[in-house]
Amino acid sequence: MGGTATWSVGRVTERTGLAAYTWCMRRRGDALGSAPAAVAHGDVGRIGRRRPRPGRVASTLATLVIAAGIAIAACAPAHGARVEPGAGLPAHDLDLARAGWYRTHSETGRLASTFGCVLHYETHAPAVGTSSGAPTVVLAHGFLRDLRSMRGWATHFASHGVRTVVVSFCNSSPLDGRHDRNAEDLVTLAAAVAPGTAPVLYAGFSAGGLAAYVAASRDVRTVAFLGLDAVDGGGLASSVAPLAVPTMLLTGEPSRCNAEGRFLPLAPSPPPGRTVRVANATHCDFENPTSAACEWICGRVEPHEAAQAIRSAIRSLATAWILEHASPR
Repeated sequence: MGGTATWSVGRVTERTGLAAYTWCMRRRGDALGSAPAAVAHGDVGRIGRRRPRPGRVASTLATLVIAAGIAIAACAPAHGARVEPGAGLPAHDLDLARAGWYRTHSETGRLASTFGCVLHYETHAPAVGTSSGAPTVVLAHGFLRDLRSMRGWATHFASHGVRTVVVSFCNSSPLDGRHDRNAEDLVTLAAAVAPGTAPVLYAGFSAGGLAAYVAASRDVRTVAFLGLDAVDGGGLASSVAPLAVPTMLLTGEPSRCNAEGRFLPLAPSPPPGRTVRVANATHCDFENPTSAACEWICGRVEPHEAAQAIRSAIRSLATAWILEHASPR
């Protein structure tokens, strides 16, 4: 397993929090009170968890699903961090965190899943088109989410010149993610939107990262993989052969929302892979856009300036990886 680098913009000088967080960080061998943090401004950065109010759970299916998600996730413990202001992202990295120069357009599509349901997807691409030899990014969302929670990534990559296809899975249910089926659907989708020998770069968030990882292992056209705080489930990722293509794992702090960093044992040994932990990032910081519901379950960073700095760092790192491996072959 390769070493894990830590991306930081500022530095934590004081940390307080729950015993559960202390235990979790000690398991990772981090030195509490001196870990770097990807925050640039503000006095205190706190990752918090809102508890559901008693009596709020109604007898509707949607509310039951949310309640089940909260119970299963048992989200990240609250903690605080006092930060020395850092210099912020370098100019080049800040450019990658912002929208690129390309105007973009999008198209919607539908595709029959191998398993009988219908996949809905969107293609986001530069308006001027891309080289015929350039890889297509196939992007997957997290558990019980849909393509709307990853549309920001698709439009961002497209604005930097990379054709990106984002999908809504149709096989998952609240009781069974069916990640293996989702992986098969990603390969089917890739064959439809990038036919023949066209190269493909698989990427995904959370359980979508798991599906993308397995899909990457099955598609001989795969040129690279990007995991956005990816989560293994049932040992599925560890059951496939290690990827032989360049692999980037971007991870946040360990929490029950990312299965305590369960994907980390799959971290690639460089070359051709790299693992980067974005200090103080929550699970939801790797969605784009995320939602109040995700932050309610998995925690959020405060103040707002700190959260924005963390998300900028994640966008910069992810975009740099995509651009490095999505050039024409």
